[in-house]
Amino acid sequence: FQGYAFSELINTFRLNDWLVFNISPKYLLSGVDSFAGMGISSYISLFDNLIFIPEINSSFNNNSDLNSSVALRYSYTPGSSLDFYYSNSSGIQDIGQLFEEKESRYGIKLNFQF
Repeated sequence: FQGYAFSELINTFRLNDWLVFNISPKYLLSGVDSFAGMGISSYISLFDNLIFIPEINSSFNNNSDLNSSVALRYSYTPGSSLDFYYSNSSGIQDIGQLFEEKESRYGIKLNFQF
């Protein structure tokens, strides 16, 4: 079995008009290994079109990686946004969320909803 299957079940709880809380169990299955992890994040509305997004992720394997990310999301049109992020995870999507890197990274991500 080459490749991998990654699943994430995002559970979202709206606490009020400006604060949303997410709990996201994650699971990885590959021909080499399989393990699980957990992510916790929130969306904090600063303005109508600006959201602050802190997130932490941890894998449940023996040498558990704990990483964190922060992002500012600017929504420039309905369904389109731009993230400015800072993270010490291997990646900000998919399997990369479960692994920690020694060096932090920052970047920009475009988001489109169809």
